[in-house]
Amino acid sequence: MSASYYPGALPAYDPDTPVGAEARLETYRDALDEAREALRKARDAELEAEQARDAAKRHAQLSPECPKVGVFDGVRTTVAYQQAWIEDQIADQETEYRLKKLARQAASDHLRTLGKQGSFQQSLTKSVADAYRGTGRWGA
Repeated sequence: MSASYYPGALPAYDPDTPVGAEARLETYRDALDEAREALRKARDAELEAEQARDAAKRHAQLSPECPKVGVFDGVRTTVAYQQAWIEDQIADQETEYRLKKLARQAASDHLRTLGKQGSFQQSLTKSVADAYRGTGRWGA
């Protein structure tokens, strides 16, 4: 397999040797560490976006421009109309929150995929080591 198949810029190793298989496994370990950090940052960004959206919603609800529910001068203002007005006021913050949520989900998916690939690589590393055991070619 080519090195470009694996995440990041991985050096070329011969995965059919114990040294190469171990090197590939270390590369996955490093990639997992980076993916965990990316997920942590994505979670933090999602939380910040959610808090900003919620603050904007409270600000809109308490705004003097927010339509009051009831009948005023023969005009009925419903809860649904008020809610739609509030949602319109916070549309940018809602979009930002949704984008951050999707980014966090993508980071989580990436971490899960790397974990599965790393587990597969562990199996391959063990198989390669078992194949080389007793041949006197360890580290060749």
